[in-house]
Amino acid sequence: MIFYFSGTGNSLVAARRLAVRGERLVDMAAARNNREFRYEVKKGEKVGFVFPVYWYTVGDVVMDFVRHLELTGQRYVYAVITCGGGIGFAGGVLSHELKKRGIRLHCVFPLLMPDDTIYYYDIGPQEKIEKRLADSEVRLGNLWEEISCGRIRRRGFIFAFLGYPLRAMYHLAGGTKKFRATNRCVGCGKCAAFCPDHAIELRNGKPVWTKSRCTKCSGCINRCPMQAIEYGRGTEGRLRYHHPEVK
Repeated sequence: MIFYFSGTGNSLVAARRLAVRGERLVDMAAARNNREFRYEVKKGEKVGFVFPVYWYTVGDVVMDFVRHLELTGQRYVYAVITCGGGIGFAGGVLSHELKKRGIRLHCVFPLLMPDDTIYYYDIGPQEKIEKRLADSEVRLGNLWEEISCGRIRRRGFIFAFLGYPLRAMYHLAGGTKKFRATNRCVGCGKCAAFCPDHAIELRNGKPVWTKSRCTKCSGCINRCPMQAIEYGRGTEGRLRYHHPEVK
């Protein structure tokens, strides 16, 4: 069983690659929104958490889900945390939260993939993105081997207490008021459909951000087929990214 969350497709594709034996894939955003928190692990089944790091800590979708999770029958639990540079204290925070639910996290694996945080900087060039995609495929193959043999290691769990102040910084950066739709918008509604927080509504054929804060997964701005969404002025002209397997 693999619990995943993904905004632009990196973690979704990683979860798919790891599910080579037909493991169940559970979308944590959908499960959270549907209040589906109870799961029973089958005999011999490993449990994975695959998600992106935000501000070197755990984002709201994953945190909300884990804090309500009821999991029985688990034997081996791992996490694969996708990142553009490093996972910071996300592994430690996840381990701490799972422990409160009676779940032991045995191993944390960082997975470098193309960055999608175009709010803060230019994520290009394209050659860098393509190289990271190619490297991640090799890394995922190696991770599958380690997970299959039940690798246990404590590296990546340390300093969980530092991850919680960073969540406060993450929340400060999670505002939606800078989002806007340009004249390129055709009112397709895909941004609203992508949003895990249901923070977007179409009004008069244009998206409107109706909540003051969101997970900041960047799915809306990066996956818009018309590149019609901007965040302030800083994202104008910047390359958009979503995993090529996820439309």
